[in-house]
Amino acid sequence: MKVLVTGAAGLIGSHLCDSLIEQGYSVFGIDDLSFGDRDNIPSNVEFFNDKVENISKYGEFDIIYHLASLKKVWDGSISSCDVLDVNFNMTRAVVEKSLKDGSKLIFTSTSDIYGNSKTFSEDSNITMGAPTNLRYSYALSKWHSEQYILNAHTENQLDCSIVRVFGCASPRSSKSWSGGHVPLFIKLALDNKDITIHGDGLQTRSISHAKDIADGLVKMSNIAGEIVNLGTDEQTTVKSVAEYIIQKTNSKSKINFIPREEVFGNYNEIMVRFANIGKAKRLIDYKVNYTTGQVMDEIIEKWKV
Repeated sequence: MKVLVTGAAGLIGSHLCDSLIEQGYSVFGIDDLSFGDRDNIPSNVEFFNDKVENISKYGEFDIIYHLASLKKVWDGSISSCDVLDVNFNMTRAVVEKSLKDGSKLIFTSTSDIYGNSKTFSEDSNITMGAPTNLRYSYALSKWHSEQYILNAHTENQLDCSIVRVFGCASPRSSKSWSGGHVPLFIKLALDNKDITIHGDGLQTRSISHAKDIADGLVKMSNIAGEIVNLGTDEQTTVKSVAEYIIQKTNSKSKINFIPREEVFGNYNEIMVRFANIGKAKRLIDYKVNYTTGQVMDEIIEKWKV
């Protein structure tokens, strides 16, 4: 069975390629390497160095995993309009390709969609903040793609499923903000540089291993028309993560706290986030094999000089 992974050089995409190969699939990957690393991709993956928008020129696939996405970065090189436009253009190209070829489509969305949810249930109503805040562009681009894909499922019989991914990491993570706070804190600690936390650091996050996410994505190939969370329901505060990393690396780093308003403006920061994985356990027998501590320990060990 032929499977195509978009964003194959990224964190989750590369681990997904590994998992698919282990299951005996014939795996193909497409990535323009704007953010991904070619070295992440296994040698037995047939790789297309190209934009996802050009997916129509490649052969037919039984399953397409659409992971590629654009997220705003702090240096200003990517605008909020870019995020909205590029993410939807990629999704539209993938949907058109899937419909034309009769491929199964599995789309990775984001936990950012939930905003300040209390339950993180896939069937709960979604409420975001003021649309004047540009920070919502990424979540809105994913939500738009979800609706577009589900419309195609209802109106055009697209065989599809949607996964909302919560925080994850591995030694393949980016060492910048795009990789999330855990890899960034580890890099700073190993370099004995101070760690900056927004607010008091008591906001909680859930960090799983990208391998667990990838294994869950493989199991989603048998699910149609559903939205499913993948991640871990273990919560850790941002402050405790920083303290753990400093202790584990014997770092001289200090923790600095800055007011949220200086960073986020009027953005209502998410104070509690965890993956509600009850549905994933029921539908695909999803399992969390790594604790957050084990994820951090593995990254620290691999990144030590």
